[in-house]
Amino acid sequence: MNVRAVLFDRDGTLIDFNRTWGTVLQHVLMDLADGNLKLATELGRLVKFDYASCACEPGSPILTNPPSGYSEPWANHLGVEFNRAFLDRIEDLILDHAADCVAAFDDTASSIKALAAAGLPIGLATNGTEASAVAQLKRLGILDYFTFVVGYDSGHGEKPEPGQLFGFAEHTGIEPQHIAMVGDSLHDMHAAQNAGMVRVAVTTGALTAEELKDHCDHLLDSLTDLVNLVGLKAAGEGAAA
Repeated sequence: MNVRAVLFDRDGTLIDFNRTWGTVLQHVLMDLADGNLKLATELGRLVKFDYASCACEPGSPILTNPPSGYSEPWANHLGVEFNRAFLDRIEDLILDHAADCVAAFDDTASSIKALAAAGLPIGLATNGTEASAVAQLKRLGILDYFTFVVGYDSGHGEKPEPGQLFGFAEHTGIEPQHIAMVGDSLHDMHAAQNAGMVRVAVTTGALTAEELKDHCDHLLDSLTDLVNLVGLKAAGEGAAA
């Protein structure tokens, strides 16, 4: 596999979704509910988020969509207009807590460093906001390893459309077929297919191996497996070049 660059999804791929966003969402919902626990719980239920257990249920729109794709039911329930001002409020609340609550997988930092040491350009494409992604990577101490970080609000669109992925290919000057898109969702795999990239699925997020296996070129259990698949081979190819 001739991979020369790696583009990562964020949630469920680099960071543990529920350990990170469960806590963030509790803060967001409690703020929207003005401290009313019953109302915060009701708001969570609208998007399949269980406030008490601090976790998203299967099929929650939060798992794969940007804030614009899941927050309208909150506005409707609160009796306010769903507009740019409301969405800005949601995004500001998320940003307020995104870095403090971020929880990476145990092998995230070591895997990113290994790939960077192998000479591979590394990017991140998320359906969250660019600002929250940058804040979290900075808090984890790995931002400097990324040459490209985009969110749904960065001007490249959102997954499963391929705009973010094409943006990374253009940024690196590397043809899409030589770039691995690593993610945990069908949005990630479909975006990779739409862009002509190598589809690498990890089972650390919302979907099971059974749900992912027919939609990817490689199915991995961890980022450490990615290093074994891509990093060491890429390092060898780089040395030969």
